[in-house]
Amino acid sequence: METLTTQRLLLRPFKLSDAADEFEFASLEEVGFNAGFKPHVTIEDSEKIIATFIAQDEVWAIEHKETGKVIGSIGLHPDSLRKDLNTKEIGYVLSPKFQKQGLMLEAVLAVIDFAFNKQNLSLLAANHFSFNESSKRVILKAGFNYDGVIRRARCLYEGTKVDLMIYSLDKKKYFNKKEKE
Repeated sequence: METLTTQRLLLRPFKLSDAADEFEFASLEEVGFNAGFKPHVTIEDSEKIIATFIAQDEVWAIEHKETGKVIGSIGLHPDSLRKDLNTKEIGYVLSPKFQKQGLMLEAVLAVIDFAFNKQNLSLLAANHFSFNESSKRVILKAGFNYDGVIRRARCLYEGTKVDLMIYSLDKKKYFNKKEKE
C-alpha cells in the first residue's frame, strides 16, 4: 500500500503498534455508531481490526503529522452496491478530537487523487447513514454527487435498521471540474 502525504497528514499502512491510538477513538460509542461498527471494548479488539486492515491492504492509518498519532482510518474497498471492478467505495473514520478541522476532507481528497490517478478507477462511491451529517459534509465538499437513499439498507451492530445515503464521483466529471477551477 502506497503512503500518501498531505499538508497535515500521513496516510500510511497500519502497524500493530497503532493499536493504542486506534483504541482511543474506536472505543467511543459515537464513533462506532456513526461508522457502523461495535465500539472496541479492549485493546485486543483494536489489534484484531488492525490485523484485518493489514491483511486486506486497503485501509490507511491516518497519522497526524504534528502529533505522530493515528487519528483515524480511510480505505478504498470493493463497492458494496456496484460489482464493477473499476469502481471502489471510500470509507473513513476520524477521532472526534480531530473533527471540524478539515482533516478528513484533506484525507479524502488525497485518496480520490490516488484512486483516479494511480489506480485508474472510473468511479468512486461513498455512503453514510442518514443521521451522519459530518460524513455528509465531507462527501459533498469532496465533490461527490448524491445518487439517492436506500431505506433500511444496513443493520447496526445493536440491531437498528438505518437508511443509507448513496453518492458517486465520476472520474471524467471530477477532472473536468478541476480543469475549470
